Amino acid sequence: MTKTIRFGAAGIAMAAAMSMSTVAHADTASADATAEILEALQLDLTEGSLDFGAIVVNGADTLTLTAAGTMDCANKQVVCSGTTDNPLFTVQGTDGKDVSINLPTAAVDLTRVGGTVGTAADTLSVDSFTSSATGDEVTLSSGSATFTVGGTLSIGATQNAGVYEGSFDVSVDYS
Repeated sequence: MTKTIRFGAAGIAMAAAMSMSTVAHADTASADATAEILEALQLDLTEGSLDFGAIVVNGADTLTLTAAGTMDCANKQVVCSGTTDNPLFTVQGTDGKDVSINLPTAAVDLTRVGGTVGTAADTLSVDSFTSSATGDEVTLSSGSATFTVGGTLSIGATQNAGVYEGSFDVSVDYS
């Protein structure tokens, strides 16, 4: 009798397992894979520099040279003369793609030629950099685009006379 119960239990277990396997169902789906290869971006300084011109200091002040090349010296503690200039950059890459322009986010120091680095009277700073591109982004047309850069110059009340120089980095990447 024990054998009959064992075979009966085994038979019920096998039947249950068989019925479960017919209920379970596997399926597959396909997905596409794509990749787009873009031309490496090339950024060149085409011409110019960020040049605030010649300035006579009567007191501390700031001067903003817009990316469009305008500077307002009215009602300032300085007298502006000379010619200003904006750097013109050209970026090349894949036609029709949007490119982001990355400008300095921190102030950049300009040091008087022959002056002492870090000395307030021998150091000017440029910050608040802007580009002529809307939202600091350009669209490559025929594989290239151009933009200019401006910034704000901070002048101390006791700046030493002389030529001040420094540099800043601009970079680009696909948006």
